[in-house]
Order: sequence, then structure tokens, then C-alpha cells
Amino acid sequence: MEGSIRSRRRVAMGTLIPRLLLLVFAGDVVMRMERVDRLSFRAWEPLTAYRPPGAAFEPNRRFESGRSYGDLAAMANLPALREYRPERFTTDDLGFRNRADPAGRPPAAIMVGDSFVVGSGVTDDDTVTSRLGALSGCRVYNAGGVEPHPDRILALARRVGLEGNLVIHQYAEEYEMPVVPTERRRFTQRALAWLSPRIGGAAGRARGLLEVSPLEILSQRALKRLEDGRLLPNRYAGRVVRGTLVNGDPILFLAYFVQKFQTPREAPTDYWRWLQRELGKGGLDLVVVVVPSKYRVYRPFLAEPPPTPAAAVDDYTDRVQEELRRAGIPVIDLTPALSSAAAHDLQENRYLYWRDDIHWNPRGTEVAAAAIREGLGDRLRCARGAIAANRPSTR
Repeated sequence: MEGSIRSRRRVAMGTLIPRLLLLVFAGDVVMRMERVDRLSFRAWEPLTAYRPPGAAFEPNRRFESGRSYGDLAAMANLPALREYRPERFTTDDLGFRNRADPAGRPPAAIMVGDSFVVGSGVTDDDTVTSRLGALSGCRVYNAGGVEPHPDRILALARRVGLEGNLVIHQYAEEYEMPVVPTERRRFTQRALAWLSPRIGGAAGRARGLLEVSPLEILSQRALKRLEDGRLLPNRYAGRVVRGTLVNGDPILFLAYFVQKFQTPREAPTDYWRWLQRELGKGGLDLVVVVVPSKYRVYRPFLAEPPPTPAAAVDDYTDRVQEELRRAGIPVIDLTPALSSAAAHDLQENRYLYWRDDIHWNPRGTEVAAAAIREGLGDRLRCARGAIAANRPSTR
């Protein structure tokens, strides 16, 4: 009798588990039909989930949230240190972060680079390209978020009707110096530059359906609620370094960069020479903007003494600027402007970077845009349809 009961239980379990797995699979498939906007803490994830191959973001999309927060607080699972803020993120028909220009003006410059150009964590009006446009009176096209290969930049310049000949390439010191791509990589970039929007859109949607799982996102979120350092150990906390500023406010830094901050790094110019030469073939001029890390800017204002004396810190941004100038490449180093503004604003408990993120806040983009505008001088010109420069901010 007992053996019969055990046998029936084994049979029941043998059918229950496959049914549960099938139910989970079916639920996962159904949930993938919905976009992940409501499950995302910022715009970056949902707008990259279904982007066409090689595109920065999904074209013609808009993300709005009143409770976005920083990438460092998210990756370290530190909800108590989140800085909630509104975020409005709009993409154009090419998949870049640009709103339609009311006056229909052609761009006077294209700005390429990483998430600092894109403007992660700020609204459309507060990206560095938007603020640079407001300060200069010229439209600056935001092409951040993709590999800035010359073939793609030249093709983009033609598609957007670039009025001038200026390409501003932002480089953040957190990342390794770019290298000259192989010919195979260049062929790929040429193909992406001419990819049909219809084909690219279909491919992006298909990839998103396969790779993005709302059920997985919900499961990870539930697990992080348990791994909060109280119920279960927080295994994510080591991804960031938590500091305390001299005014007592907490601030987060990217752990891997803090660890390598004191390590001397090479500052080769091969890539920049190559890029300048290739863009020049198409009549475009290159200016490089060097962005210091958040740790470099705020390290002098930490309450607890850093492990390495200031005299021993690697002067990487200075050397990058020096090597670029020596190579004949125009360069603007934002380190002095950001460091000076950070020291001034700290007295009023204001900041240039989000304390829970590696990126600039609106104040930071304003300072960066002003320094870029000053450094460009008369390189940034717009002959047709210019708006009044230095107009008051409408924010």
C-alpha cells in the first residue's frame, strides 16, 4: 500500500514539474510581447532593447519617468542611496537622441562618443549637445552611443545635412583608449551605415524578443529585494566604492576604476591620428573632448583620506591632452572646468555628477557645455537659421 502511494506521488511529481516549466515558458513568451519600459529604472535599457543592428537606440521612441535613478545604485543594489529624478528621453528616426528642431535648422556640428554625449540620467533639454546648442546658437547633432567610425560619421553627415564641417569626439577616461579598427571591422561599419531602416528595425525587434525577458527582469528584481544586506548578503555591493564627502554627503564611484586609478596608463594617439586623417578625406575637422572621471573630480573632496597621496596619482587626462596637442589634434580637457566648478558648488551642497551615477547631472552638462563652447572658439559656426546665442535657460 505504502509503495503504491509513493509510486503515485512520483508520477504526480513527474507530471507536475514539466507542467510548471511549460507554464513558466508560456508566461515568458507572452510577457516578451510587451516592452520593458515599466520595468526599467531609466531610459537606457528599454531604448536599447529593440534597437536595429549598429544603432544607438530604437528610432522614434520616447521614454518618460518621474523616478529614474543612477546606474551605480542599481548595479550595487543600494536603494537607500538612489537619487530619484525625472527623465525624458526622445530619439529621432535614425535612432539617436535628438528632438526635431522647430526651425528646421541643419546641424553645425556632430558630437560623437559614449553615454556622456547621449546624456544618461538627464532630460532631453539637459544633454551636453542641447546645452551647447543653447549657448552657441547653433544646432549640434547628438550622435552618441555608437562606435564613431569615420565611415559612419561621413554617412551620417550626409543624411542629416551637416552645415559645417565639425566633428566633436568625446572621450571619457574610464574607458580604454580606442584603437584603429581592422579592415573587417570597417567593412561591418560601412554595411551598418547603409542598412535599410526597415530591415534594421525588423532585426532589432526580433533580437529584442529573443534576448529581453521581462520575467527574468522581475525575477532578478525579486532576488535583489532579498539580497539587501539584511535578509541575505548583498553580493552586488562590491561593484561600487562608497565615499563620504567633506560635507557629510555619501557618494558612489565605480569600483573597478577606483582600483586602477593609481595605475599609470599609456596615452597613444594612433587612433586619433587615423580618425583625423579619415574624416579629413571627407572634409570634416576633428576636435577631441576629454572627460575626467567622477572619482578624479571628487577625490580631493572626500572626508576619508584616499589610500594614495595626490602627488602619486596618475595625471592621465593631462597626458592625453598633451599627446593629442603634440599630434596636431585640437583637444579640450574638461578636467580644470569641472574640478573648479565642483569645488565651488560643494560649498553650497551642489554637485556636477549624480551621486548615485557615473554621469553628469544638469549642472554638470551645463558646465561641460560652457567649457566646450569656450574651447571651440570660432570652430563652431552656423551660417543659416542661427538662434540667439547665450539665451537664458528655459528650465
